[in-house]
Amino acid sequence: MKKSENYENVAICILTTSTFDEASKKAGVSVATIGRYRKDAEFQKVLNSTKERLFNESMQKAQGYCLESLEVLKKIMNDDMATDSSRVSAARTILELGISANDKECIIEKIEELERRLSND
Repeated sequence: MKKSENYENVAICILTTSTFDEASKKAGVSVATIGRYRKDAEFQKVLNSTKERLFNESMQKAQGYCLESLEVLKKIMNDDMATDSSRVSAARTILELGISANDKECIIEKIEELERRLSND
């Protein structure tokens, strides 16, 4: 196995387990090897890029569940048999999501306007 492939394998094991001991067993290396890797600048780059890739993949999956999650919240919010606290919690979550999306849209519009102004100067 090439060094870069081993680095990526160890990085994935570190990021998907709770302890370095677990990571070392899963990766088939010693804890001391993980310790040496963690001091290596090249490994740090691999670890950071792997972390970013795993995070992005997770966020893409989460986005795929957004509509379904919103439907569940809507169902709870409108369910007269659900507890008042459940209904309020669902309604609050829907409101917070809407406000957050609106805030993000406004920020993006302002950034785009600033970029247009800067490019016209």
